[in-house]
Parts: sequence; structure tokens; C-alpha cells
Amino acid sequence: MLMASGIRFGRKKSLPHFFGIWLGFNFLFFLGGNLLSYVPDFVFQYLQYAGYVVILYIAYKVAMTKTSVQKNDDDEDKPFTFLQAALFQWVNPKGVVMAVSGLTAFQLPHLQANLIYLIVGGPCVLTWLYLGESLQNFLIGNQKLERVVYVLLALSMVASLLLA
Repeated sequence: MLMASGIRFGRKKSLPHFFGIWLGFNFLFFLGGNLLSYVPDFVFQYLQYAGYVVILYIAYKVAMTKTSVQKNDDDEDKPFTFLQAALFQWVNPKGVVMAVSGLTAFQLPHLQANLIYLIVGGPCVLTWLYLGESLQNFLIGNQKLERVVYVLLALSMVASLLLA
């Protein structure tokens, strides 16, 4: 999602999206990691299905993104805001699984594990934004290739559901 945002809107306009993912996941890990370990399994099942639906919807929107040639100045297409990206982490099945498994897989105190995610997660997420921005100039004006990239990004989102 962040790579598609970098391609479509560039780095500067996608920074709130980046910070929302990075800090939103860390908030999920910090607060939700402990709380989620007490949630009954059936709630996770419903949360997982809700997350699947949200990811499929976003994958569809990414696949159908207008190419740079199709854009109009009056398009209302905007990147995720900080709050949208942060809240998305709470229904993102991969994020929830990563938060719970991150707490249970490592024998680290909760705050220490959260600090590691905070330090390591930012550069990892930022990589996707920079990749998107670097592809932006390459794809502008090449409508067919741009469409292929958006569809491949959407398919990779759908494929990631198989891992959740």
C-alpha cells in the first residue's frame, strides 16, 4: 500500500501514511499486544475475516488506481492520512498476528520488544515508500507498465492473505 502511495503521490504527500503505519503498528504492539493475548480465539477469527475484507477492498482500489496519464486535476484521490493508516493496523490481520507473535516468540520484556519494533520497523516501512517514489519517475508516461505495477501490487496484497 505504501509503495503504491509513493508511486501515486510521491514521498512528501505519503509521509502521513508512513507515520501512521509505523507508529500505528507500534501502538498496536504496545497496547494491543498485551490486550490481544487475552482476547478469545473466536474474536480473532472475526477480526481476521474483517481484515481480509478490508485488504481485498484496498487491493481492488490499488489495482484500479488511475494511471498518471488518466489523472485529472480535479481527482479527489488522496493518500491515507496518519489516522487512517494507524487505525488500519488494528484490522490488518498481518499486523495483529505480527504483534501477538512478536510478544510470544521472543523472550524479551514487552517494552524492550516494542523499542526494537520502533527502531527497526521505521526504516523497513520507509523502504517501501522510497521504492514507490523511485518508481514514480520511471512509470510516469508509461501507462501500460504503470497499470501492470498497480495490478502486481494488488495481487501481492491478496497473496499475503494466504500467509495470515
